[in-house]
Amino acid sequence: MAQEEPLLKKLKHSVISDHVYSSNFQQLFYEHWHNFSDIKKDNLEVISNPYRICKISNFLCNEDFMDEIKNELLDVKSRRNSIDLYQFEQTSDLANIDTKNLKLLYETFQTDLAMWMERNTKIELNKKISMSSACYSDTDYLLCHDDNMGDRRIAFILYLSKNWTAEDGGALDLFDTDKNGLPRNVIKSLIPEYNSLVFFEVVDNSYHQVAEITSPDKSRWSINGWFHGPVRENTRPARPGIEPNYIKPVNTQVDLKNWITKCYLFPDIVKEIQQDVEQESFAFLSNFLREDIYEELATDLSSASIVWQKVGPADIRNYEVAKEETLPELLKEFYNAFKSISMFQLLKDYTELDLVPEKETMNPKMIIELQRWSKGCYTLISDKSTLPTSEKKSSSNGCVSQNEEGQEDSLDTPRTSKSNKDYQERINTDNKSVGSGCDTPISNKEDEDIDEDETLKKILKGKSPRSKKKNLSQQSSSSKLENLSPQKLGRFLDTDDSDVSDIGDYLSDPLDCSLECSDQEEEMDYTNASEQGALDVIIQFHTNHVSEEDTIDYVDPKEQEGALIHVPAKNNHLCLVYKTLGTCRLQKYVNHYCTDYFYNLICTYYE
Repeated sequence: MAQEEPLLKKLKHSVISDHVYSSNFQQLFYEHWHNFSDIKKDNLEVISNPYRICKISNFLCNEDFMDEIKNELLDVKSRRNSIDLYQFEQTSDLANIDTKNLKLLYETFQTDLAMWMERNTKIELNKKISMSSACYSDTDYLLCHDDNMGDRRIAFILYLSKNWTAEDGGALDLFDTDKNGLPRNVIKSLIPEYNSLVFFEVVDNSYHQVAEITSPDKSRWSINGWFHGPVRENTRPARPGIEPNYIKPVNTQVDLKNWITKCYLFPDIVKEIQQDVEQESFAFLSNFLREDIYEELATDLSSASIVWQKVGPADIRNYEVAKEETLPELLKEFYNAFKSISMFQLLKDYTELDLVPEKETMNPKMIIELQRWSKGCYTLISDKSTLPTSEKKSSSNGCVSQNEEGQEDSLDTPRTSKSNKDYQERINTDNKSVGSGCDTPISNKEDEDIDEDETLKKILKGKSPRSKKKNLSQQSSSSKLENLSPQKLGRFLDTDDSDVSDIGDYLSDPLDCSLECSDQEEEMDYTNASEQGALDVIIQFHTNHVSEEDTIDYVDPKEQEGALIHVPAKNNHLCLVYKTLGTCRLQKYVNHYCTDYFYNLICTYYE
C-alpha cells in the first residue's frame, strides 16, 4: 500500500501540465494575483478588474485524457433545465461517478489542485469540492449571478470544446458594479478556450454570466464547480431597493372614447368584465384600443426622438425604458390618459378595486413604464413587494425582512425564499400558452350599433381579487383546462415527474437564500403578502415577430407547484392581472432569433 501511494500521486500530478507546477509559473501568478495587476502570457492570464480571475491555458497535459473524459461524460446522466435564470444541460455531481478518467480528474482537483490553489492564492480551503459538467447549445444561457453562496471560495471552469470562437457566443462575461455593489455592464468577456482552466475568488462583486450560444451547430462543454472553505464574514452592505415613481391620479377628465374601442365603455360590457375579474382575477381583452389610434401609436414607437435608457441591476432585469419627456406628442397624450382620473375610474369599474379617492384617507396611485425589448433582454424572478418601501412592516428589531446576505426584501430584492429553488427545479421548457384566437365578439342587446364581428374578448382563468387570502398560483388549473374554450387563455401547472435536479446546488442563484427573521415574522409577512395586491395593466406593440414562448408570466416564487399565468405576445390586447404581494411578473430571456424590437406598456395601479 505504501508503495502504491507515491505512484498514485505521480499519476495525479501527471494529469495537470508540468508548467502549472513550475516555480517560475507559480511565482508569476502569485505576484500578479496578490498585487491585483494584469498579465497575459502564453499559458497564463491574470485579470484584476472587475475582480480577480485567472486563466491557465493548456491545463491538462494529455489530449487523449481529455478525449476520454468527454467520452465518459456522454454516459453520465444529465438533465436539461430551462427557467428564468438559466437554460442548459447539466450532470449531477461528478463525485458520484466511478468511471476511470472522471474519477481521476475529480481526485486530482480535490487534492493536487486544491493544494496549489490554497498555496498560491492564500485562500483557505477545506477538502470539499463540487464538480459537474455543463453543455450549452443554441440559445442556451446562464444570466448574471455572483456564485456567492455558503462556503464557496473559488469557482472554476475547465473548457472542453475545440475551435470555439466569439461568433459562437457562450463567452464568460464579467460585470462591473455600481456604487451600491450591484451588477451593471459587461466589461470583459472570455472566449471559451479548449483545455483552459478559468478560476476566480467568489466575492461580493464576482458577477458573471454565460452569454447566449448563437451557433446552431456547436455545443459548449465544460466541467465546472467550486473549491470550498470556511464561510467568509459577510461584509456586503444592505441591498438598496428601487423606489418606484408613484403617480397619484391626475384630476383631469379624458374622453376615453378617443382611445378605447367604444364597446369596452358600455355599461353592460363593463359589468361583464367586472364580473369576470371579480370571479377570476384577470382578463384579456382584444382590440382594446381603436385601430387607427393603435396603428399611430405603433408607428410613433419607432421615432428617433425617443430616448431609451437601459435599466438594471443585471441580476434582476435588463431591458430599456423610454424617457417620458422625449415621447412624441400622441404617445405622451396616451401616457397621460393612463394617469388620468378617468382611467382610474374605468379600472375601478372593471375590477371594483378602490382606485378612486372618494375619501381623504384613500390614496390610490400608479406607476407606468414603456419598455423596449430585443434579443438579450430579460427579467428574473424576485420576491417583489407591491407596496412602497416606506409601507413595509418592520420586524421586532426594527429591520425589514432580510435574506442571509443582509439584503432587504424590497421591490427589487431577488429571490429570498428557500422554496424558490424547488420552484425553479420544476419549471421546464414544456410551459405553453393556450391559443390566443379570440374571434367571438361580445354582443349587447342594448347597444345595437355594435356589430358582432367588430369586438373580441378573452378571459384568463384565475381567482377573485376579493379572495385575498389566495395567491395566484395556489389554484390548480387542471380542472379548468378541461373547460376552456379556444377563446380563453389558460394557465398551466408546471410539474416534472423526472428525477429532481440538483442544479440549484451548482448555481449561485440569488434565490438560494433564507430569511433571517423568525418563522413567526416570516409567516406574518406571507399573510400580509396574501392580503395586499395591485392591478397590472399591459398593452403590447410590434409582437408579430415574437416567439410564442416569449410570454409575460405571473408566478408565486414561494409555491413549489404553483400554476403560472402566461400572457401571450399579442398586439392591441389589454391584459388586466390582479396580483398579490408575493406574485412576480416575469418576462424570460429573449434569444438571438428575435430580430427586431417589441414594446410593452405596463402600468401598475394600487388601491
